[in-house]
Amino acid sequence: MKSFRVRAAFVESAVHKAMKEVIRGELERERYSVVEEPLFIPGEKVAWSSYRPDLMGYRREDGSEEIVLVECETRPSMRRFGLKNHSSVWLQPGLPMNGSVRRILAVRRGWLRAVDMGLRSQWEIWVLGDAGPIIQIPRVGSD
Repeated sequence: MKSFRVRAAFVESAVHKAMKEVIRGELERERYSVVEEPLFIPGEKVAWSSYRPDLMGYRREDGSEEIVLVECETRPSMRRFGLKNHSSVWLQPGLPMNGSVRRILAVRRGWLRAVDMGLRSQWEIWVLGDAGPIIQIPRVGSD
């Protein structure tokens, strides 16, 4: 008789859901349209391979188009984070628009010590409390 292994379905934790809600609220205040864990690449202007962010936001204003990618890490592991294919993302803005990709790594209060600050060359790092960001550490070289 064959033995079958049943894999447990991924169940998102309440903490992870709450983190996404906090970030969603902040991004919507910044006038982004936000999509949670997009199943498909949203349109022709954005592309990635083998990657799906926790949240993706898009806004177009003042002559520029911007996407924001958010990774919410309840227990940050830089090894695991490095395996994600987040560097494959690109944006082709419409003419004559400027375009940019903004990246946010969100962690829970008390977990900042697990984050490699070298990520700041590409990522903003947000430390989240229950109701909102406690600390927003900007990307190195950002305005």
